[in-house]
Amino acid sequence: MFNFKLIKKILILVTVIPSVLLFIFFVTQFKTNLKIKNFEIVSAVDVSPSRNSEIDVANNVASTQSNISFQYKLIGYRSGGSDASVIVKKSNKEFVVSIGQKLEGVFELIEVNQNEVIFKDGNKLYKIENLVGK
Repeated sequence: MFNFKLIKKILILVTVIPSVLLFIFFVTQFKTNLKIKNFEIVSAVDVSPSRNSEIDVANNVASTQSNISFQYKLIGYRSGGSDASVIVKKSNKEFVVSIGQKLEGVFELIEVNQNEVIFKDGNKLYKIENLVGK
């Protein structure tokens, strides 16, 4: 028959030995790598961005917008008042955009009708001829 007391002692040893070793490892790591750094909480009122960083951000936004090309294909639309929306496709991605929303954060949908769909990027207008269902 099995000696259950021996099996019990073996199982306890199998769990206790790694636990003790891990505890010793933890204590030694805690003592050798204990580095507490002081920090202060800065309020938003005390922080003011420099003028140069604002100019750099504006230049980066302008350069990224000039690199974006409008290459979308109209694959579906729902015209009518304020709840008009379109489904456009670029490469293998499809986007659903409602009036007033921005397509990929850049092109704002401003008009949907049976003949064309109009997006706006700043001062530029982009028109897509509506060939859906024709």
